[in-house]
Amino acid sequence: MKLTIIRNILSLSIIATSTSLLAQLPLEAVQMKSPQSYAFEKYGNVPVNLYTGAIDLKIPIASIGDKEADISAVLSYDSSGFIPHKKSDIAGIGWSMLMGGRITRKMNLIPDEYVGNPTSTGTSNNPYGQALNLHGFLKGINVNSPTSNTAAYNLNGTGTGHTNGDEWLMGSDAQAYEGEPDEFNFNAMGLSGKFMIGNDGNVLVESSDPNIKVDLSQMAIYGNQGFCVPPISVISLTDGKGNKYIFGGDLSKYEISYTYSIEPDYPNNGYNGHPMINSFSLSKIILTNKKEIIFNYEEGTLFDDTFCNLSNWDNLRDNSKILSMDSYTQDGGKSDSWQDCNNGCSSSELFTVSVGPSDKTSFSLLKKSVLKSIKYEDDEIKINYVDTGYPIVHYTLSPFYANRSFNEWVIGSVETYHKNLLITKQDFSYEHLGGTFKRPFLKSIQNINSNQVYKFEYSKTDNLPAYYTKGIDHWGYWNGLDSNVSLSPFDTYTNYGDYTLNNTFRDPNAEKYNVALLSKVVYPTKGFSVFEYEPQVYGKRIERIASTAFLPTLTNNGGLAGGARIKRVLSRDENGVLSSDKEYKYTTTLDSTSSSGILMTWPRYFYYIQMAFGGIFRQLYLRASSNVQVTSLDSYNVGYSKVFEVENGKGYIENEFSTYETNPDLINPDAGNYTQSTANVTNIHPINLYANLKNMYGTDKSILRGKPLVQKYFSQTDLINPIKKVEYEYYDNMEYNPNNSTDNNNYVSVNHSSGVWTQAYRRFMNSSQIKKITTTEYLGNTPIITKSENIFDSPLNLNLSKTNNTSSDNSVAQTSYTYPTGSTPLVTANMVGIPLITEVKKDGKTISKVETKYENPSPSELFPSATISYDLKTQSINYTDVLYDKYDNKGNLQQYTTKDGISTTIIWGYNQTKPIAKIVGAKLSDIQQSLIDGIINASIIDDAAIPNNDESSFLGILDNFRKDVSLSNYQITTYTYDPLIGVRSITPPSGIRESYSYDSANRLKNVKDINGNILKEYKYNYNPSTIYYSSEASWVFNNTTCGSNAVGSPFTYTVPAYKYNSLISQADADQKAQTDINTNGQTMANTNSICTPFSCPISFNTSIGISGTGSVSAVNSEGYYKVTLSFTTGLNSTTFLWDEDPGVKVATISGSCRPMSEVYSYNTAGNIFYTIQPNGDIYIQSFTTFPNNTSQTYELELYFNN
Repeated sequence: MKLTIIRNILSLSIIATSTSLLAQLPLEAVQMKSPQSYAFEKYGNVPVNLYTGAIDLKIPIASIGDKEADISAVLSYDSSGFIPHKKSDIAGIGWSMLMGGRITRKMNLIPDEYVGNPTSTGTSNNPYGQALNLHGFLKGINVNSPTSNTAAYNLNGTGTGHTNGDEWLMGSDAQAYEGEPDEFNFNAMGLSGKFMIGNDGNVLVESSDPNIKVDLSQMAIYGNQGFCVPPISVISLTDGKGNKYIFGGDLSKYEISYTYSIEPDYPNNGYNGHPMINSFSLSKIILTNKKEIIFNYEEGTLFDDTFCNLSNWDNLRDNSKILSMDSYTQDGGKSDSWQDCNNGCSSSELFTVSVGPSDKTSFSLLKKSVLKSIKYEDDEIKINYVDTGYPIVHYTLSPFYANRSFNEWVIGSVETYHKNLLITKQDFSYEHLGGTFKRPFLKSIQNINSNQVYKFEYSKTDNLPAYYTKGIDHWGYWNGLDSNVSLSPFDTYTNYGDYTLNNTFRDPNAEKYNVALLSKVVYPTKGFSVFEYEPQVYGKRIERIASTAFLPTLTNNGGLAGGARIKRVLSRDENGVLSSDKEYKYTTTLDSTSSSGILMTWPRYFYYIQMAFGGIFRQLYLRASSNVQVTSLDSYNVGYSKVFEVENGKGYIENEFSTYETNPDLINPDAGNYTQSTANVTNIHPINLYANLKNMYGTDKSILRGKPLVQKYFSQTDLINPIKKVEYEYYDNMEYNPNNSTDNNNYVSVNHSSGVWTQAYRRFMNSSQIKKITTTEYLGNTPIITKSENIFDSPLNLNLSKTNNTSSDNSVAQTSYTYPTGSTPLVTANMVGIPLITEVKKDGKTISKVETKYENPSPSELFPSATISYDLKTQSINYTDVLYDKYDNKGNLQQYTTKDGISTTIIWGYNQTKPIAKIVGAKLSDIQQSLIDGIINASIIDDAAIPNNDESSFLGILDNFRKDVSLSNYQITTYTYDPLIGVRSITPPSGIRESYSYDSANRLKNVKDINGNILKEYKYNYNPSTIYYSSEASWVFNNTTCGSNAVGSPFTYTVPAYKYNSLISQADADQKAQTDINTNGQTMANTNSICTPFSCPISFNTSIGISGTGSVSAVNSEGYYKVTLSFTTGLNSTTFLWDEDPGVKVATISGSCRPMSEVYSYNTAGNIFYTIQPNGDIYIQSFTTFPNNTSQTYELELYFNN
């Protein structure tokens, strides 16, 4: 029998050996997300500390709310390194604004909510490219019989899944669905974690709050393709205190990536995919007291039904604030013949082919979700954005498509309002650095209410690469090799599947680690910090190699990784005096040079596999990569087990962290739980490599990594023996409550196909809580040891049950907690994380036991009704300490009664947001309603006044309230406020009032008594004596009074240097100069510029049959000539080369309007490109040929003085 060889050459996206991310299928679309979405994932789920080598720099920008709702906007910097393929963050390169919240998705195969057509075959009507158009995981579970995680884990024929001979299916053939649920990350207002849909349809959550409930009942389940806007889709989370977080709900709150192929060099055939929602933005929080926090997003004016077809670029450009054009390139091998590698092949042998590697570039239109405002009661944070004026171009666009990209938008200012009255404003300014391929860098943040300014400087920003450069290392960081044309390097390959990557064009560049990174911060105090970085160097890495069956294994291979880690932070005060000098060493010992780092993502670009298929010998060759490396965007690539924090002259701290070495993924039994799902494939070599084509997985233990294990503190006088040691222990994520069956079985069984096999592995969704903290302090040679242990052993829930604190004399103080259970209103509202009973024991003897009751008249009033303490000798006896008698409609406590029978009433003013009077001894019913209304109405008037207003009238009304004869038997304290700033006055029953004053930055300045004497004074470390002088500024103006037949001589209006000054900042002084220009420049130009008439006749190219009329007029207000052309194309128009550069010469302009150099531009629709040459010749270029003898009319713009 003659042996037939079929060689299949496939492109494959990079298959990284990450233990936490699934590899991609050949030519599988990359899931594009915005930098803001990646930031929410990164900061929500990755420890930002010395474990990753990142700086933890956060700057508070704005805050509103109260004790029940701390709502803030915080700026956070990512120092991991410069990634060319990452667009600008929301506040410039590297800066993210953490405000609001998001649920982001990692799609594993098919979107969970996708409605397929499982009985159809082929990929033409299947947007996700599977052989069968399967349902997504959620849809499949809803239309099939309920199953369990144990049944889904069973692959032996009696479980949930089965094979049809070609691929693995879950459920019935008629309603077959995928076996890989998506992973959702959430991060909102301090609440973060992950969730997945379980095999039985219940949602499993991994979070530090074990009581979070996820409601998907309003999540849209939809199929089909080729449309732009998904149905209304909402995901709701409820935390353990009963607060409800609502995500999504309309297009403004979705982030969606629409992907296109390039035909020939730009998408032209519309959108034919399925609009999956990448992320759901937080739209509302409903607190347990029924107050709401509302999040509003930029809605735009997109044509909902058609915008993703890229047919109306005027409409798209009008919405550039919420749109981004991205691209990604997948680079693979393509040839008709490859060498047989049975005995191993070298690079030269494998690449003796006529056609080398090719690439495929896809475009993605990203519809972003851009937060506009956050509103809570009468307070609001508004975010204003500015257009940088340029795009970060996503592709090497031809002139025809030069306008088919969107400018970058960044935060221009953040404003805080109370009752629509501006309280604070933070202005953001930027520098646009990088040379030809510039990007926005945050330069300063200035509080306009004060002279507080943050300033920022960056390193190596002179010459940055293009967004689409292939000069990147294995992890997507820039390595400077911009001339590189390939993405998939190759070195040597062995017949058992191993290969090497040495000295390739994807290696990291040790000189580029600190490109575009933050180098200096100047604080409002005038003090500053300087940041020094160094390359990421690792000592070990996780690989998939033949000796360990291509399952993840930790090797001793070290090297250089992409990106940066912090090396040194040097801080000085406003006088330049050194205040701190810290150096960081990422070594196994203090004096060692061996790195303690472990690389988590070692790439693989090449697969060569042989097999028999139906009696035919087959060779499968896969070689490819992508320029999008997701692990560098949503995570970190290197984790360090030891980091030494050395402070000059003050000793050092030795930090030890958990890593893959201390907490590896559990390989067995999951990695061996697989079955062959594709029939008739035999004699596979190397079989384990093919089995790991998309990786076999163990039980994920990543949540246990990156946690502090040991901290040792050393003084400068003794660098050998620590003065203090803190040790940490953690619960395992597979089981931390041995008495709770939910904890022990809290996993999803994922049915995951790789090669011709399907594996079932368990994804546990428990958190990893702190189990014990042991602190040892050394006094001489005597260790003093204290311990704190957390115990989770309640059979009813996964909340903390007990805390045991052991002191140095071995006495134990135990605090135990009891939580709501059963079918009570608290359980219905999911307020199951609130302890009802707290009991404290000392060495086994109860010293305190307190219970909080929730027995309100209405089940909807879920507020404490009483606090009860128990008799320490006879616990069946209890005493009521406090009765919480009345609440208002916003959950404010209006009246409580202590155990001695004395009632206290609280009057809430400022629209029920602040207590303005406390009356001890009175019930609410004892106080005349007219008296209450009087002070409440006065507070509302004060609430609407500007900060630091004259409160005399309001204070007088409060004093009259205090002096009213009907209240003479009660003890009264009154309060006034400047909302969002602080309390203005407190008047106790004695009448001796204290007044509080604040500076322009809303910081407490002093406290005065009723006579104006200063009782306390607060000073801040800031020197306002610096005077800033304006720089020279100028602008060229056109005379706008010359009419359409004349042009004025250009007039330059100049403001000389030092004309204006400021005590606030240089920007403020320069702004005064700019205001002068804006106010006076045009008037001076109209007065002094001379108008000169012009004549610029137009003749048409009659030599090719084009005839018509033309005119030139001046638009002086805008500074350009308007050239109007109306012509007939002639008899032979269809033979002209309209689509070739520079197009067809149609006319010539004469006179003074001719440009000094070539002018290129295009029409507003973007389909006509024109050139005006210095001799006046006008060329028009078009994608489509103009028909013979047709009329054409165009208006061209030619700027003055060109």
